[in-house]
Amino acid sequence: MNAVYKIRKAFRYPFVTLTVLLFVLFLTGLARGECWEKILTGALFAAALVVAVESSEREFGISENGLRIRKFFRTRHFTWAEITHLGTVILRSKAYFLLTTTKGFYLFSNLLQDHTRLLGQLAEKLEDERVETEIKNYIEAPKERTSLIVLTWVALVLLVAVVLTRWLAA
Repeated sequence: MNAVYKIRKAFRYPFVTLTVLLFVLFLTGLARGECWEKILTGALFAAALVVAVESSEREFGISENGLRIRKFFRTRHFTWAEITHLGTVILRSKAYFLLTTTKGFYLFSNLLQDHTRLLGQLAEKLEDERVETEIKNYIEAPKERTSLIVLTWVALVLLVAVVLTRWLAA
């Protein structure tokens, strides 16, 4: 692979830490919590674990032969001829990109690390008629998605406060 693109570390690291703290809170609840607390923290931990694994595993790899998309322990390989369209939808600071292939379609967002470089490489490999003009405009003026990263950090700080309160109250 010439280039590999993953979800931003600024999101992955705090979210994995948040998942670990949810596991600690779940274990603490198992030891001396009430039934509703065990169910709630267990469900939150399970959901966070799925998202953490998914965000850690998701990656896009570009080579001379084509594109490789890996997500949640599945890998798809596409030659450049199999990719039929690259489009985008922009909602404020969120940008979603649609990659249509002969095998289906795939969505990714601007939460990827260096997503503009990925789009530039994809646009370079595909012919102009398969790339929307909005993609080229987006590459010139990209939008950064920081709201989800900020919310993850806020949730992490709040969860640290909950864990500390739980341990100090015991």
